[in-house]
Amino acid sequence: MCFAFILVCQALVDAPDMVRGQMNFKRLTLTDITIDIPRVPKKKTLIEAMEKADVKNKWENSSWGRKLIVQKRRASLNDFDRFKLMLAKIKRAGVVRQELAKLKKEISS
Repeated sequence: MCFAFILVCQALVDAPDMVRGQMNFKRLTLTDITIDIPRVPKKKTLIEAMEKADVKNKWENSSWGRKLIVQKRRASLNDFDRFKLMLAKIKRAGVVRQELAKLKKEISS
């Protein structure tokens, strides 16, 4: 005998800049950011609640949000910007190396 079980393992996902739809729980990750909304709110109610709770600012100040912002910024760099970034990293590493050498010299003497 074979039994098929259909489990409800999807969530209703919505945001101000996307179309409401279903998403598997496996693809979702919880954050500490919460808002109080009624069950299945209208788009207007959702946007108002998110603005009232300042969700966008909280997200941008979280470590995960900052990481995604940096990734997007790096992805938008052109060749010359990447070259300038490489030179800045080399210059910074040289300064750090010099200061470390000074500290080692002070400690040893």
